[in-house]
Amino acid sequence: MKFYLCGLLLLLITPAFGQLNPMGSVYYQNQFLANPAMAGVENGLTLNGAFKAQWLGVDGAPKIQYITGDYGMESNKVGLGALIYNETAGVINRLRATVSYAYHLPLNSGSSFLDFGLSAGVMNEYVNMGKVKGDFTDDVLNSFNDRRMYLDGDFGMAYRMDKLTLQGTLPNLKRFFKRDVLRNVVDRSIYFIAAGYKFTTTNVINSIEPKLVYRGVQNYNGIFDVGINLQFLENRFMLNGIYHSTNSLTAGFGANYKEQFLILFQYTTNTSQMRNYSNGEFEIGLRYNFKNQ
Repeated sequence: MKFYLCGLLLLLITPAFGQLNPMGSVYYQNQFLANPAMAGVENGLTLNGAFKAQWLGVDGAPKIQYITGDYGMESNKVGLGALIYNETAGVINRLRATVSYAYHLPLNSGSSFLDFGLSAGVMNEYVNMGKVKGDFTDDVLNSFNDRRMYLDGDFGMAYRMDKLTLQGTLPNLKRFFKRDVLRNVVDRSIYFIAAGYKFTTTNVINSIEPKLVYRGVQNYNGIFDVGINLQFLENRFMLNGIYHSTNSLTAGFGANYKEQFLILFQYTTNTSQMRNYSNGEFEIGLRYNFKNQ
């Protein structure tokens, strides 16, 4: 029984690596995923979806899927968004669904914007009893599943110029405002701060965008990310790389068709703690923009 309980507790903390190495598409392909203030920064409807498999080669390893949609009004002042996010790790499931509202305040005659965004929705964390191998009457299992689905949300801000973007997010507002409420997870994201600048060129490489990110993760040291994204051949292709201070690296390649359909492949090496146990993480992301329809 002690061995079983230790195994379950290990599974309870494994999703932490989902935050230590988050979805790679959050950096360049789908910034709305990290910040509700980025909903509708482009006119029209944009759909994004991605799948990520972590700890390749490990039975019961974490898997993440999400679908987002955001819509920018023609006025350029209002954006709407929706998110469905699902994460599994062993017997633990986490499902989150939110809707978002963003207001884009134009500054300097519309040459820059100050963005505010708020999302609200539900989070459900539970043990999938169909995957449990052990005593189904165990108090650890039952107490975990006795917790109810709860309301949660995120708040974000951004400042955008033609080439510069500064942004910050406070995710999981329930945890932020009620610090005495404890959940049996350790990977809760606390805050997200990012700064990016896009250099445009007229050569084969159309743009170069470096980005600095600092992420706070519950019960873990703050994490720095340093990334760069290259778009080339009339923005038809993209290459990106992100170094994480957890001693892991994300590398990606994407193809863009008519600036509407984008497919992105990314591979992330394991954090230093997991390098001897599995083969890293693989992600595939899709994006479709209806603005030119």
